[in-house]
Amino acid sequence: MLRLAFQTLRTRRALFAGSLAAVTLALMLLTASGVLLDSALRGEGEANRFDAASLVVTGDRDEGLDGKDHSPGFGDVEAPLVPRPPVDGDLVERVEKVAGVRDVTPDLAFSAQVVADGGRPVTPELGERSLGHAWESARLTPYRLREGSPPKDPRDVVVDAAAAARGRIHVGDRVQVFTAVEGHGTYRVSGIAGPPDTGLTKDQVALFFTGATAAQLAPPGGDVHAIAVTTAPGEDLEAVASRVGDAVGRGPGVRVLTDTARAEVSASDVLFLDTLVFVVSMGSLAVFVALFVMASGFAFAVLQRHREIALLRVIGATPRQVKRMLGWETLFVAVLGAAVAVPVGAALARPLARGLVDLGIAPDELTVRITWPPLAGAAAVGVLITRIAVVSAARRAARVRPDEALREAELADERLPLSRLLTGLAFLVFTGCFLFFGIAMGGVQGAGLAFGGVLTLLIAAAVLGPALVRPLVPLAGTLLRLVFRRTGHLALANSATAPRRVAAAAVPLILMIGFPVSALFMQTSQQSTAKEWAAERLVADHVLVPKDASGLPPAVAKDAARLPGVASVSATSSAWVRISVRTDEAESVNARALAADPKLPDALRLHVREGGLKGLLSGTAVAVSQEQAKEYGWRVGDRVRLRLPDGTRTTLRVGARYDRSLGFADLIVPSRVLRAHTPDPLLDAVYVKRTPGTRQAALDKELAALTRTWPMAGSADRDAVRDAGTEDAASQTWPAYVFSALIAVFTALALANTLVMATLVRTGEFAVLRLAGATRRDVLALVAGESSVVAACGLLLGGGVAAVVLAATSVALSGGVDLAGPPLFLAGAGAGAVLLTLLAALIPASRLLRDRTP
Repeated sequence: MLRLAFQTLRTRRALFAGSLAAVTLALMLLTASGVLLDSALRGEGEANRFDAASLVVTGDRDEGLDGKDHSPGFGDVEAPLVPRPPVDGDLVERVEKVAGVRDVTPDLAFSAQVVADGGRPVTPELGERSLGHAWESARLTPYRLREGSPPKDPRDVVVDAAAAARGRIHVGDRVQVFTAVEGHGTYRVSGIAGPPDTGLTKDQVALFFTGATAAQLAPPGGDVHAIAVTTAPGEDLEAVASRVGDAVGRGPGVRVLTDTARAEVSASDVLFLDTLVFVVSMGSLAVFVALFVMASGFAFAVLQRHREIALLRVIGATPRQVKRMLGWETLFVAVLGAAVAVPVGAALARPLARGLVDLGIAPDELTVRITWPPLAGAAAVGVLITRIAVVSAARRAARVRPDEALREAELADERLPLSRLLTGLAFLVFTGCFLFFGIAMGGVQGAGLAFGGVLTLLIAAAVLGPALVRPLVPLAGTLLRLVFRRTGHLALANSATAPRRVAAAAVPLILMIGFPVSALFMQTSQQSTAKEWAAERLVADHVLVPKDASGLPPAVAKDAARLPGVASVSATSSAWVRISVRTDEAESVNARALAADPKLPDALRLHVREGGLKGLLSGTAVAVSQEQAKEYGWRVGDRVRLRLPDGTRTTLRVGARYDRSLGFADLIVPSRVLRAHTPDPLLDAVYVKRTPGTRQAALDKELAALTRTWPMAGSADRDAVRDAGTEDAASQTWPAYVFSALIAVFTALALANTLVMATLVRTGEFAVLRLAGATRRDVLALVAGESSVVAACGLLLGGGVAAVVLAATSVALSGGVDLAGPPLFLAGAGAGAVLLTLLAALIPASRLLRDRTP
């Protein structure tokens, strides 16, 4: 059978080339994904602020409420974003006494933003973080003076060189510095300092004050951000770290980090996490798409050889021998495809990485490293999924009995095998489970569960393709007879009598339409819903939001409340807390909480569905979203234990459950509880409501004057808030666009390959038509008509898949069908699919007719 397999490959070059192209395309995408994943896992973020320290003592963000360490799993991408809690400043004396320690530096880090002469806050190269420190902390990076002198006077400040260059700040200038504690103050620039490596701390502005001034501007209480330790020369780092751990106390409360980069999360670290999520998703999707497309391609190739396989059974070939022949053929195709695709896919990894960097999905530090594990893994996975993809087709071909071989070959398209029918129905049941339980769960998680049905529904559509295509062909035939008057009837007849061939050609088209449209429109619909709910939620007339800053000093809200014509002011801030939950997976989890003051109802309308806000406003209860309450088993009246950002523990009851939380918050904590225990709290927004009778123009003028005093604050009305949400949503949709584009391109190539393969094997049929008197134009019109049927069936089935899944995700999220998305993408995908279908069939058909005359 091995010799027969090679002989078949030589004589069936068109089918062999088509199968090889499908395998090669799939392995190229899989290889590129593997290389990027390996590079992201090996990648390191920018050099950190503690680069000159040997080790760092810092708080443990993974400590559970049970006092035990609960390290996050690989899938918990938000865990590294949680700030580490501060540590007790009294630990400094203990660390100083440890043998092998040469120097100990307690580090204070607090929000401090400098404003240049132009009145614009100075921001770092990446992000908006700006921090102040004592001058003693400068040696931890290290920062070295480039101009001027260290701060000596309480009103002196040293500015980092990168910030000074962007803000055109010079030694001797008087600058405004804004902090959470002081509000704003004038300082003299005594010096400009910079690290030896220009890539250090590019995601934060650093300002240095005297130790006494830094202590006044830092959060009160005596805690420090971290304790940096430098070991004596010749000391073993791990041994010193162990002794430091013994000195500060063993347990999950405090961590001793020899990898100092883990003490703080940089902007590039966050982007590396985003890259990992993106690449893992892309790799998983690549496997699914490869299996999906290759299974369709091999099924089509075997279908084209049905008579040939039937004749083999007549002359005595056993089912095992048929399967062995097909197995050797696909193994050869897989090996040859891997030999071509693996190096090409590895080469494509670099431009793909550069594209991710340009789109802001990956950090600049992402360096593509081509190593053997991802290449070998891609080749092995390629061979495996190729063998899996051919199993169904091989079993179908091998089941033909010798006495029915020729009849089966003639009637191969007339009925759907029972096993295939049951398989398709099973995947429809799986789809129904995804959709039903997703809708029942509701919220973002329910929508995500419902979206999982797109994969099972695509598989069901592919498996049941012939049965689904059969009733669609007459619908397409109505239009077909109008466009192709002479050949339309023949094209319709050919399509109607060969539903399996039509379905096999339409499968890539179903995937090309169904998955990208579902993935993109799901995200855009969620963003549209969040924007609509935000507009409905807003009660205040104006909102002050951060502009070129990570937050607003609390004094902004106090100044806004003093403005004439202002009836009430409400401010919100956010922070990470640890909360007790009722799940089988964890006893407590990290959660982003919103701090709300007693005047919140004057600013925002919460859609309370159970309980009330009285406890929240008085400081004795929390409010939780319906989605979070379902996930964690909370009911109104339950007691929830919390660990606040500074390590303080408290217990509050659940006072209310509200819905429409998408884009807002899942947990609301009284500001008197959360903000008082948040080191260096900054405001996310300040909501302003004017008094009745106050003219809008007058309040606008007052707010404009306020923003000149606080240049990091921007004033926005309802329309501006809505527009800002639109811009933010567009920036967050880039990964979905990239996903959709990759899948569309890959499936477009697979579609073209399938149609070319289908056309090239019709040489004899075209010759018979020409001998019967059909002109070259008639034959091409026939091919165009049949391709139009394929396109119509693919568009209808792919659109049906997307419509069903998107409707379910929308119902799970908002309770109704509310879809939104870019219409040009939808129109372009449909038009591109039709055009590609026609060209992929007409070009090879035209070449066959030109090269071979009757």
